Amino acid sequence: MPLYRHEAGLDDSKPYTLGQLIDIAEENNPSTHAAWERARAAAASVGIAKSELYPTVLAAAAGRTFKNPPLLYQSFVLQDIGLFETALTLNYTLIDFGARRDEISASKARLLAANLSFNNQHLLLIQQVSTAYYNLLNAIGLREAAEVNLHDAQMVEDAARDRKANGLATLPDVLEASAATAKADYDLQSALGAEQTAFGDLATVMTATPTRAFKVQELKDIQIPEELSRSVDDAIEGAYQTRPDLLADIERVQAADADVKYARSAYFPKLEFDGSKGWLRAFGQQEKFDGTYGKTYTYDARLSLTWTVFDGFKRENRLSKAKAERAAAEEEVREREDTIADHVWGDYTNTITALHQRRAATSLLVASSESYSAAVESYKDGVRNILDVLSAERDLAHARAVDVTARTQVLQTFMNLAFRTGDLLAQHPKGNHP
Repeated sequence: MPLYRHEAGLDDSKPYTLGQLIDIAEENNPSTHAAWERARAAAASVGIAKSELYPTVLAAAAGRTFKNPPLLYQSFVLQDIGLFETALTLNYTLIDFGARRDEISASKARLLAANLSFNNQHLLLIQQVSTAYYNLLNAIGLREAAEVNLHDAQMVEDAARDRKANGLATLPDVLEASAATAKADYDLQSALGAEQTAFGDLATVMTATPTRAFKVQELKDIQIPEELSRSVDDAIEGAYQTRPDLLADIERVQAADADVKYARSAYFPKLEFDGSKGWLRAFGQQEKFDGTYGKTYTYDARLSLTWTVFDGFKRENRLSKAKAERAAAEEEVREREDTIADHVWGDYTNTITALHQRRAATSLLVASSESYSAAVESYKDGVRNILDVLSAERDLAHARAVDVTARTQVLQTFMNLAFRTGDLLAQHPKGNHP
C-alpha cells in the first residue's frame, strides 16, 4: 500500500462541470501542494535574509571546576578552582557596503519566482484537467454516435430481411447488411473501451480512483465558441504579460542581478561590533592555604574592521559564477519568449482551423443525414439497392464522428490558446464542487 495515499472523493449522484472538476483537482493534486510549500520555503528565506539586519544577542551561563598543579617558583602547587559565569553577548554588523541588502533583494526575487511557479503549477493542472475532460467528452460523444450507428445498421438489416422475406431482396443483400451491423457493433465496443480509458485519465489527474464512477456535464450542454475575439499579435503580447513561467524566469534574472552585487560586496571591508556583559563568581584554593571567594561584573567590547586582502581567488570565482548564472537566466527568458510566441501562433492557427472545421462538420452531418434518409426510403420503395444504403450509412456514421470531434476540438483549441497566453489561469470555468 502506498505510504502517502490520498484520493479525492467524488459523488456519482450528479454530473460535475469542468469548473467543479478543476476545484477538486486543485484541492487534492499533490503537485500544487508541493509548489505551495516551496513558495512558503522561499518566504522563510526572505525572513532569514532580513534577520541579518538585526543584532544577534546570546545569553550564556557556564560553570566550570578544575584541579591542577601549576608551577609556582620552584615547586608545583595543587590548586582547586570553581567558576560560574552568566553573560549577554551582542554582535552587530554596522557596515557591509550593501551585502545584506543585496541578499535580501535576491531572496525577494526568488520568493516572487516561487509564487509565480506556484501559479504556473495551477495553470498546468487546469490545462491537464481540461484536456482530460474534453477527451472524455469526445469519447462519450463518439460512443453515443456509435450506438446510433449500430441502431441504424440494425434497422437496415431488418429492412433487408423483410424485403428478402417478401421476395424483393437477395441473400447477398442480407449478408451485406448483417456485415454492416457487425462492423457497427465492433466500432461501438472500441468506443466503449476508449471512453473507459479517457475516464481513467481524468480520474488520475484529479487524484481520484477510476474504479469509482462519476458523471460529467455532457457536450450538448456546453456552449461552443463561434469566433476569436482578438488578433494573434494581441494574444502574443498578452502572453508576455501574463504567463507565470515567463514572469518567474524574469524574477530569476532579478535574483541573479542581486547575487552579482552580493558577490561584489565581498571586495569591501566589513565593520562589526562585539560586546558582552556578565557576572562572574569564582572560588579557589591552593594547597596549604585557605580558600577564597570572589565575584564581579565583567564586560568586553570590540569594534573590528576586517578586509579580506587575498582568499585564493575565491571572490573572483564567485563573481564569475554569479555573472554566468545571470547571463544564463537572461538567455532562458529569451528562449521562453521565443517558445511562447511560437506556441501561441500555432494554437491560434489551430483554433481558427477548428472553427472552420466545426462549420464544415455541421454541414456534413446535415447533408449525410438527409442522404441517408433518402437512401433508406428509396430502398424501401425498391428504387435503390442495399449497397447505396450501406454507403450512405457509412457516410453518416463518419459525419457523426466528425461532428463530435469538431465540437470538442473547438473547445480544446480555445483552451490550449488560453493556456499558452496564460489567460486560462484567471478565465477557466469556476464552480464550487457539490
